[in-house]
Amino acid sequence: MTPPEFAQPVSGPAYGRLFRLLATAMVVGVLAMAARAKLNLPEDVAAAQGYWLLGIGMLALLASYWTLMRSTTTIDAAGIRQSGLTEKKVDWHEVHSARLFGPPFARRLMVRTANGRFRFFFGGSPELLAAFARVAQAYRT
Repeated sequence: MTPPEFAQPVSGPAYGRLFRLLATAMVVGVLAMAARAKLNLPEDVAAAQGYWLLGIGMLALLASYWTLMRSTTTIDAAGIRQSGLTEKKVDWHEVHSARLFGPPFARRLMVRTANGRFRFFFGGSPELLAAFARVAQAYRT
């Protein structure tokens, strides 16, 4: 199978606007619940471990949220890559098949590599979704 031509790289947010809006609403809700829990935490629990656990949990949540908001997906002549907590990357010579699926607010490209591993790439812009469709068409099985 021949990969589609991408003379100009196609890049954009990994997650769409609605997906990021839902994530923001959930983070705000969790932060509100955490603030409420902190106010109602018994002093003996708070002194022992409560504040540490709450703080570590909030830092993990905010780091994940920050990463979700800043993640980008790029398709170019070399292959597909997506930034995030860890960078996902597949070169064209590794791609065995590809399929586009998911709800409209969280479309993703599922790529199966030659060694049988699956990689999922999210696309949050019309340009990325069009590029995903081209890749899926080129690697249809």
